[in-house]
Amino acid sequence: MGRPLLKYGSYGPDVLIVQQCLECEPLDSDFGSITEEAVEEFQEEQNLTVDGIVGTDTWVALEREFDLPPYPPPMFAVLNDEQIDAICEVANKSKIASYNWHDRGRAPAGYIQGMALAWSTVYRKYLAGDSSAREMAKADTYDDAKDALSWYRSNFNSIGMDNEEAGPDTLRHLFVLLMGLGMRESSGQHCEGRDQSASNTSSDTAEAGLYQQSANSLSASPEMQKLYDEYLAGGGLDGSQPLCALDIFSEDVSCSSSDWGCYGSGKGFNFQTMCKHCPQFCVEVCAVGLRVLKDHWGPIKRKEAELRPEADDLFRLIQRFIDEMEPIDDTPVA
Repeated sequence: MGRPLLKYGSYGPDVLIVQQCLECEPLDSDFGSITEEAVEEFQEEQNLTVDGIVGTDTWVALEREFDLPPYPPPMFAVLNDEQIDAICEVANKSKIASYNWHDRGRAPAGYIQGMALAWSTVYRKYLAGDSSAREMAKADTYDDAKDALSWYRSNFNSIGMDNEEAGPDTLRHLFVLLMGLGMRESSGQHCEGRDQSASNTSSDTAEAGLYQQSANSLSASPEMQKLYDEYLAGGGLDGSQPLCALDIFSEDVSCSSSDWGCYGSGKGFNFQTMCKHCPQFCVEVCAVGLRVLKDHWGPIKRKEAELRPEADDLFRLIQRFIDEMEPIDDTPVA
């Protein structure tokens, strides 16, 4: 679970850390020729193999010379019981809680409550400058091949949801799409196993959880790998980590032994397990994935995931609740 290997063409928050340490300009998170040259100079100064690749030895040298943030990041702060209860109450009283989804009926109470709580966590992460949340909240990229918000642009526009600017509104609209996708893929059941008619039983391709996502999607973004490492190190495998919100998502959901079953071993097996036992992880990793790998989800490709304004109304209320509540310590905790 070490820091990721970086080389020419890499992109993301870890590249930015290297650029900041080595004073590369521009600070654009893009590992280009300027960053490569700076890495080579640093490696030469440190008597390392000069290859322009930030691997284990180079990371060790950077950690020795600079005050780097920990990797993986520590788990984010959890709201207190009173705040969680208030969010769940708002969710239970919302119009989306009584909506009948196409071919799915009403969502489990735990799904509506869980999504409201998941939104509160990601919104707080966004306010704290978390790079994954910022990736989710970026403006419409106009890349229909990769970005679900671009692919759904006309659908969002038809209900007055503009995603032209990065920020909380675009982030909230992404969660509207997430809520519809979860109902389509799993009927809002966090423990959903793979489609039994499919033959994808290898650890990396077996789907799991609310959004029927598989581990091979992680390579599409360093932010998804970071989230995987963060939740794995933070105790997300068995659902005991409070941020996972397993108890909230479980309300009104019945899971069979076959639902809990996972396939293969290693990283892919862990990914399936966390998707089922740690719904908050499942939500966040899918949210990033929708911005960079939209064809991973059939209902997105076919535009079958419903966009409901009632979901936006709920998330807007939770956003206001977070903005107005007494300040809490959002410092990540180990």
